[in-house]
Amino acid sequence: MSEFHDAWRDFLNESSLSRIHQHTQEHDTAILTAHRAAPDDSEGCITDLPASGQEEASSRKMNQERNRELKALLLRKGYGVTRVDGSYIENFSDADPLKRVEVSESSFFVVNLSDSPDFAADMKDLGELYCQDSILIIPQGGKGAYLYGTNDTSFPGLGNTETVGDFGAGKEAEFMSRIRGRPFTFKEANEMETFDSLSRNAKWVVAKIAERLTRK
Repeated sequence: MSEFHDAWRDFLNESSLSRIHQHTQEHDTAILTAHRAAPDDSEGCITDLPASGQEEASSRKMNQERNRELKALLLRKGYGVTRVDGSYIENFSDADPLKRVEVSESSFFVVNLSDSPDFAADMKDLGELYCQDSILIIPQGGKGAYLYGTNDTSFPGLGNTETVGDFGAGKEAEFMSRIRGRPFTFKEANEMETFDSLSRNAKWVVAKIAERLTRK
């Protein structure tokens, strides 16, 4: 394990980590994405996958569009959204090092700025909508973060929870560093956005995307 940790070089910068830590202390937060390895594969999904709107699009473009839609829904609901670029090691436990693959994923760190009582339910609904294996919920204070299963796969399983620990700052692989034994680190965090912080044109686009998706 120490050899693996020595390989991590790109960590979240201190100021970004400090801001994220502050949000976890003041509000409920969550981490989720709309990315899927095969975005048009509905196996295990419990809701119809949103149409990508792109005929014969590549998986990369489909995932970009899915994340664009997810971000619009989050902003329209009044949540603070920070895009975070993270990576984890797929097949980390495999004895064959050649089968361990670093996988990068664009996710959203979501802050319940208004302390809405519907926050966790909204995150779970969105995880189900985009057929994620799970979403990560971090209760206010950063203690007792847990994965919640949002599709019908083996882990953690639909509706099941798996405690992953507390928020930790200032160490390598520092943010929720291990999920089911797999190291995970955020390499980059952007500035948090809210619906009110958007330009007028951006607000119009977000509102239109959210309206289209919620009509379904």
